[in-house]
Amino acid sequence: MAAWCAPALASTTPVTAYYPDPVAPGLGPASATINIDVMASIGGRCGFAANGAPNGTVNAGAIDTSAWSGQVPFVAECTAPWRIAVSSQNGALAAGVGAGSTGYTDRAPYTVSLNVVADDSTVTSTCPVAQIEQGISGSTCDFNGTASASNGLLVSRSYDQNGSYIEVGAPAYAGTDMLVSGTYSDTLTVTISPAS
Repeated sequence: MAAWCAPALASTTPVTAYYPDPVAPGLGPASATINIDVMASIGGRCGFAANGAPNGTVNAGAIDTSAWSGQVPFVAECTAPWRIAVSSQNGALAAGVGAGSTGYTDRAPYTVSLNVVADDSTVTSTCPVAQIEQGISGSTCDFNGTASASNGLLVSRSYDQNGSYIEVGAPAYAGTDMLVSGTYSDTLTVTISPAS
């Protein structure tokens, strides 16, 4: 009776199968089964969709006389839980000319809101822009700074979902100090990262 040995694969032990013997059939197994374990892993992917990064300009107009607001959309492609964070260059709309004298200011506050559409929910949060100024310490805003595995607003998986946006706005300026004349501006930087 001829024999054939199958090599062990993966974590299995050797198994012997026998060629059928026409003289004495049925003396041994005619086949052998070998189980092969195949394993894989997928790392989280997170970024903005092609042409989906937040990119836009909001013209607030005459902020001393009128309320204003504007939205900038974005589309995320994150295959696992992720975080989004925003930082402000000035922490306000700023003219950059200085107050000049007591009773005047060249900084106007506004708010920043996130509306993030995930695969299973919508996550929202709003903070005063002063709470996301670059380099600020002790901020209470949950999306302040640069996104990392442990920093930023936590969002579940969100892949190619439309409807997410950053909104900025404020009522007409009503601070105690007068705004000096000039052109006011700010720049927001948005980052996203896989969560831990």
